[in-house]
Amino acid sequence: MSFPRMLAVGLVFLFACAGWWILGAATAVRSSDLFGRLGGQVESLWGTPLVQQAPAFSVNVPGSQQTRPVMPSKNEIKVGLTTDYRKKGLMWFSTYNCSFDGTYTIKNSEEVAQKICVHFDFPSKSGTYDNFSATLSGKSLNIPVNTQDGISEIIELAPGESKEIRLTYRTRGLNNWHYKMDPKVGRVQNLSLVVTTDFEAVDYPEGSLSAMDTQKSGKGAILSWTATDLISNDDIGVIIPEKLNPGPLTTRITFFAPVCLLFFFVLVGTINVLYKVDIHPMHYWFVAAGFFAFHLLLSYMAGIINIHLAFAISAVVSVALVTSYMYAALKRQFPWKVAIAGQLFYLVLFSYSFFFKGITGLTIAIGSVITLAVLMRVTADVNWNNVFTGRAKPVSTPPPLPE
Repeated sequence: MSFPRMLAVGLVFLFACAGWWILGAATAVRSSDLFGRLGGQVESLWGTPLVQQAPAFSVNVPGSQQTRPVMPSKNEIKVGLTTDYRKKGLMWFSTYNCSFDGTYTIKNSEEVAQKICVHFDFPSKSGTYDNFSATLSGKSLNIPVNTQDGISEIIELAPGESKEIRLTYRTRGLNNWHYKMDPKVGRVQNLSLVVTTDFEAVDYPEGSLSAMDTQKSGKGAILSWTATDLISNDDIGVIIPEKLNPGPLTTRITFFAPVCLLFFFVLVGTINVLYKVDIHPMHYWFVAAGFFAFHLLLSYMAGIINIHLAFAISAVVSVALVTSYMYAALKRQFPWKVAIAGQLFYLVLFSYSFFFKGITGLTIAIGSVITLAVLMRVTADVNWNNVFTGRAKPVSTPPPLPE
């Protein structure tokens, strides 16, 4: 291959990169714009990230207007989190249903009767709550409810007496769930907090306590936090797993496209050398256009049909375009089966690795090493002086690839 042709192929590659950059930027803008615009709608319809504050217990200090916090002697909390994803445009939102059941035991350790004030804040001031219940030692508390200010009640305890206050509700949230300790107390005695999920991919927010025990339960998990006397400034939280979002996924695949094309151009150039096929820079141009068709179709079909189906259709169309064109343009001189294998490996496999978190880099690394090994093997006997100084001439019968 002469230097002018190599330069022309390089320009083709750069033009293709520019096209992918424009397409990737457009997809990213569409995704971020939809996320910002639709995120508020989802929150208004479904709710916000839930942060449940532990109830505050306090008692008046005799002879003053001040209050001092009181620690519950027992904290038993049961939470159920079930995913219920909502899709808007190109984005899936991690919405979920939450059931809360908290029982707190208050004991009067003084020798005189006490009146203990209980204040409970809802996790979201604008949220909607179903099956709300507040009971004191099994008796229902018919108290006014204000989700903005929370609810307050006074518990009268005789010396040595203990009572249980139980609070339950069902609501909906988004992205993650938190439970915050009472910052005025700083300690939690006899804690038993159990979160039951319908998902196994459990993760915890930064700066939160991870579960002390995790058990698998069907398709979900049971997370437990237990402690006799816990002192911690950290919250307890669970992140709701994200569903595969077509917008960000197609954006990442599109921006990665030049790497796929570069590998395939190397393959075509190797075929040019080994088979002495006269491949013109315009052939490279149409090959790049066939690759671009894959990302163009994927970007616009992903928001309409299932992302996996969109990927499969786009891959079939792209492989058919490139292979049929190369076969029609170069006839039997071009090993079209090798071209199909190369495109499936470099375009389809590399791109599909983005569907799985954490393996994309490994897939590319392994593919690069395999490519290098094959190229070193099949070009070991090539006289590179002749390749870069002479012009390849078509031959009637292409030589077989070395095994």
